[in-house]
Formats: sequence, C-alpha cells, structure tokens
Amino acid sequence: MPRILVDVVSSTPERELAMRVWRAANHARRRPAGELRASRVQEKIDRAELLLLAHYGTRPAGMLLAEQFVDGSPEPDTGHVSMLYVDPAVWGSGVGTKLLRSLQEHRWDRLSAWARADNRRGQRVLLAADFAETAHRSQLQDGEEIVQFHWVR
Repeated sequence: MPRILVDVVSSTPERELAMRVWRAANHARRRPAGELRASRVQEKIDRAELLLLAHYGTRPAGMLLAEQFVDGSPEPDTGHVSMLYVDPAVWGSGVGTKLLRSLQEHRWDRLSAWARADNRRGQRVLLAADFAETAHRSQLQDGEEIVQFHWVR
C-alpha cells in the first residue's frame, strides 16, 4: 500500500492539484458543480488560511481547507473544516483520516465540521478522526440537511 504524505500548500501548482481533487470528488458524487460554484471554490483555495494536500504515493489524492471558526464560537482556538475532498480512486485508503489527523496537529485545540446527512462516507471519516456528532442540524440552500461534528484536543 502506498504511503500517504500530507503537506501544507504554499504554491500555485499545489493549489491547482487541490482544485483537481475537488473536481474529481464532485464528479464522483454525481453533484456536478457549475462554473459559479467552481469559481467560488477556486477563490477559497487561493485565499485559504490553511490548505493541506495529501498524496497517496505520488498521486495527489486529497485536500482539506481549514479556517478560523468565527460564527457562534466563544473560543478563539476553534478551527473549522471548510472543505475535505478525496479523489474517488483512493476512497477507503485512509487519505481523509490522514488529512484530518494532520490538521489536528496544527494550531487549533477545537475543530468543527459539517457533513451532509446522507454522506455516510464523510461522516465515517470524521468519526475515524475522533470527531463527535453534535445535536446541531441545519439545511443548505438546496434543502439538504447537514450535521455538525466537533473535535477537542
């Protein structure tokens, strides 16, 4: 099994690889993103507070974007997982969990994340990295329910 390496993204070519992972994951989920959404994601990637890129062997395989959590958090040391995507060619290989574990080594003592209620794979990755499901639920603009998860050091 190839080794999984995670690095902090610091260059334009790495940001392009992160965007490529995002596109592959969206295509596989059968939730095609329009150009407006893709442009917003690219903008977030370009201005990311913390962007991690995972390689499975030599293959770019996953990306995680995290930022300071400001809405509703009384704690200044809380980060938020804004995006976590894994290339479907390596789903189940541990890439998502490795990205979250790498994030947990960074500056935040608490992390939050949201997952679609029907995204069992995403929820399993969060649980595997010791996130706990909270009672908080919300709805996206498309009406889909999302579930909040928290992690505390």
